[in-house]
Amino acid sequence: MRRLEIEPFSHGLVRIPALDFFGPHAASSNGQYHLIWQDRNPEGTIGGHRYEGHGTWSLLTDSGALLAKGRLERPQDGHVADDGTFILSDWMFGDGLKARLLAFGVDGRKLLEREFSANMASSGLSDDGRFAICQTANAPGSPDSCRYFLLDLEKGEEITSWEQETGWADGYEFDSVNERIYLSKEGKDRVAYGFDGKMVDREGWQRTRIAAGDLGVIRSVLEGVGHSLTHDLRTAIFAGLDVVAESDDIWSQAKALRLRGEMHEQAGEVDEAIASYEQALAIDPQVGVSRRLGKLQRSTSPVSKKARTAKVSRFEKQAERLGIEHEVVMLEQGLNKEWRMQPSGAMTAVEVAALEHYRAEGWEGVAAEDGLILTLIKAASFKPLADRNADTFVEALYAQNVAFVEDRFDPARMIDCISKSTRSQIEANWRVIAATAGDTPAFYPAVRREHVLGLYESLGTRRLAQIAEIFATAPYDLRAGWPDLTLWKETTVRFIEVKAPGDSMHAKQARLISTLLLPLGFDVALAEIRPL
Repeated sequence: MRRLEIEPFSHGLVRIPALDFFGPHAASSNGQYHLIWQDRNPEGTIGGHRYEGHGTWSLLTDSGALLAKGRLERPQDGHVADDGTFILSDWMFGDGLKARLLAFGVDGRKLLEREFSANMASSGLSDDGRFAICQTANAPGSPDSCRYFLLDLEKGEEITSWEQETGWADGYEFDSVNERIYLSKEGKDRVAYGFDGKMVDREGWQRTRIAAGDLGVIRSVLEGVGHSLTHDLRTAIFAGLDVVAESDDIWSQAKALRLRGEMHEQAGEVDEAIASYEQALAIDPQVGVSRRLGKLQRSTSPVSKKARTAKVSRFEKQAERLGIEHEVVMLEQGLNKEWRMQPSGAMTAVEVAALEHYRAEGWEGVAAEDGLILTLIKAASFKPLADRNADTFVEALYAQNVAFVEDRFDPARMIDCISKSTRSQIEANWRVIAATAGDTPAFYPAVRREHVLGLYESLGTRRLAQIAEIFATAPYDLRAGWPDLTLWKETTVRFIEVKAPGDSMHAKQARLISTLLLPLGFDVALAEIRPL
């Protein structure tokens, strides 16, 4: 008998020419059964989120014979077992957090239906068709939120459920004989649960996750042991935190340093706790240890009553941790977070008002965060810039995250182009970049021609190429966090982060400053705005 011809595509989609079908598909592990479905109305005019128009499903043999078919509101994530039993998730019509899991026999007879007050994240089916599992997404206030549900399809009932502890699973393996299910996630070890919903080797799993630097598990273990932390466990946790410290995730680095500081503080190791907290705040000023650090510092630094009254602002402390200047700029405060420098001036955003302050001191500049420098890098990277790339983000070009081969450029060649760039090249490419919106780049309305040319002349090709070289190492990370103001005067360039009362530094800003601006020797300052 001729087998059904199935042409695979990406993302789990297939084409079945004999059925004129293109869409999602699942096959049994023995290859005898095929399940196909469509999340769209019968006319094929509306798919995805909708309020009416049922989708369809069909169960086929390996030769293409139709065994069963039916309709669901929004069928998704199908699986079929070696005996033809199959499951589908139904994302359901309308709004709200809801879903249902349905199981059917090889003849299309419904075996089970379970509705949830949460969206469905994933599901799995045992090869023998006896058991199914599903995972729900976050649904605040719902008893179904973030749980695994194990189901017996022969009995048509739920066996057990448990809270997510191991994170999101993207695969499931069943051992029906020993009544175990294994949750797997790419890049991580699989975790075994019994059919009673209990993890089989919790201590072993915890040891593995601690060694990998899993901060969620580390914090959970620390909370569980309290003051009964053994020497071996403490050593293992510190080793796990070291793994995080060597990662590229700055937010995780800061959290790891916070945990390290908390462990030192609990052990009475004040100097070590202070050092860890200071390092954490230097990476992420919002990591949440400022008050604890201040308390520890006061406990180790007795001062006179007079000295106690001389308070240092939190912005000054943040600037000191980052190794940048701290400046106080006095402005007149208005309503709705607006400010102005001159009594006769118009109220405006705090960054624009601060820019006027620096202009009064003889600086040229713009309040555009990353907009100016990214536009300049783009204008200097090509000779010439093609019209098709006028609105392409420069970070996508440097990361080669583009759809077409003709838009994939070698970052090293772009940096070399910057080092050999000329003013006429910048002017020509500016006309291409600004053509869409008229006088500005499409996505940076504050940036003007005179800003791009002014910064280019002040930076020079050597320093601009140095910026681009570091930027190219992590374009998507280093596109954000640029200080609010870029200022220049002759060959001097300054970057100013403006902070009004109630503002705070962010991790992406700290990373940009410490990773790019300071290593290149730029003048960076935190301007603390205070009302007149």
